[in-house]
Amino acid sequence: MTGVFQGYLSQNIEKESKVARGNLSSANQSRVLLGRLKDLLRAQQSRLDSYLAVLDRQYEAIENEGSEDILFYTELEEKIGRELLAIQKVCIPLERLYHATDTAEPPIDIRALKTTLEARKKEVQIRSRRNRDLLAQRMTLLRAQIHSLQASPLRRTSIYAKAGIPSRIDIWM
Repeated sequence: MTGVFQGYLSQNIEKESKVARGNLSSANQSRVLLGRLKDLLRAQQSRLDSYLAVLDRQYEAIENEGSEDILFYTELEEKIGRELLAIQKVCIPLERLYHATDTAEPPIDIRALKTTLEARKKEVQIRSRRNRDLLAQRMTLLRAQIHSLQASPLRRTSIYAKAGIPSRIDIWM
């Protein structure tokens, strides 16, 4: 899905930039690019919001030791991460193109969106690290439990375990 989404975005940007280059003035061209950049930044913001929600649910699943839930949220996290990367791959060239057409400082709303995105990215990193640490603790606890079960004196052993190594084999026919 990411490839399709990325391809769709790049095709639309190419079409918009061709139209913008062909029949729009420089001011109109920068306005079109600015509008498209705002849309992409807002899309990235909504993906980051959903990513934060997934990380919170994943944390609850780790606390509740729901292995199926952890797997589901991990797969969902990877999907959202791929979508974020696809949007970012489109955002960077579009921003460069905007700066090439308009040398003025980006408007306040673009700067505010970028500031919000940076804050959300840091929050994603913090929550992701929190989940990773909790999962590592759970894994250590599970390994200790498995080890204690393997070394348990209550574990049944074979009645022949103390018999030693056989020295002869009797074959009856």
